[in-house]
Amino acid sequence: MNKSQPKVSVLMSVYNGSQYLRESVESILNQTFTNFEFIIINDCSTDKTGEILTVSANQDNRITLINNEENIGLTRSLNKGLKIAKGEYIARQDADDISLPERLERQVESLDKNPEAVLISCDLDLINAKGDRVGSFRRSCDSNLVAWYLLFYNHLAGHSQVMFRRKSVLNLGGYAENYRYCQDYELWCRLVKIGRIIIRPEVLLQQRFHSQSISSDKKTEQKSYALKQVQDNICNLINREISLKEAEKLSGFWIGHWWQQCFPSSSEVRSINLLLQEISKAFIQKEFQQFSSSVVTYSQLKNLISQQFMAWIQVPFNKRHSLKAKLRISYYALAWSPLGVLKSWIILLWKSKSYLLKAIIRLPQNLKSEAKGCS
Repeated sequence: MNKSQPKVSVLMSVYNGSQYLRESVESILNQTFTNFEFIIINDCSTDKTGEILTVSANQDNRITLINNEENIGLTRSLNKGLKIAKGEYIARQDADDISLPERLERQVESLDKNPEAVLISCDLDLINAKGDRVGSFRRSCDSNLVAWYLLFYNHLAGHSQVMFRRKSVLNLGGYAENYRYCQDYELWCRLVKIGRIIIRPEVLLQQRFHSQSISSDKKTEQKSYALKQVQDNICNLINREISLKEAEKLSGFWIGHWWQQCFPSSSEVRSINLLLQEISKAFIQKEFQQFSSSVVTYSQLKNLISQQFMAWIQVPFNKRHSLKAKLRISYYALAWSPLGVLKSWIILLWKSKSYLLKAIIRLPQNLKSEAKGCS
């Protein structure tokens, strides 16, 4: 293999990641696709990261190890790696995740066959500190709809599973160095404006969640960066300002219907509904201007929005997800899908039959207590 002409540059930056580092590095070295260089940046780690990487680099000449003299953070380290990478394609890998053996092969195949695509992603399995599967992110969808989802949240669900065209990202200036977190989401929002993002409907990476991961340790700061990106996305699309609170509610509408604290009030639902009407029309218009004909139809967006309203309705009853709250949701959902509202209520009532049965059983007792209170 000619190391000076790799097809892919795998890019990893690590800071004090020794606990899972060997397993992560091995998952790349054992890929079925072998024409790659592996650029690993040790961002001034103070644990055993340097020792582990030195041993790995001595054993496999595909590894290029760079030791930062000072800690410069993930975003700047990734840009540093991008500038020295030789591959046509860049594959990201985090130091605690595991790439499945055919990941690089499948993603190279997708980029080779789809010259209009700038980035390939995939579905993910979630693993815990022990490596046990604890969940999944199934984000594959029609590639024409990825730009819509990215308005509201990082639909790709991670950073470590992607492969993108190096020149496309360099032409955009690389990662935004004013983003300490969510630099991946910010980049995807720029990339999707110049080409297609394709999410393969197969699991090619295991994403690890543990106590030291950014997702667990820096949630508040990470959330603020993400919401600022959502705010910028919407403001740029509709050419007017929206508040961070509005951005948060829009994001929650798409990803938070299973979280009790995200359930909106009547006024919030009304605001979300009005914003979605404005955003969907602006999105279709911008698509038409960019591609001379919209690749996404209003009926497609209407269907997506109605599905999300239905998801809110179908959340089982509890103290916050009350009958009154669901009726508020249903009122605004009727404009998007009248038949969908009826179907969702049937599903909800079936899911909540035990809840309703208990409520009926308690009804005489409640009425009796109310009567005593009035006497």
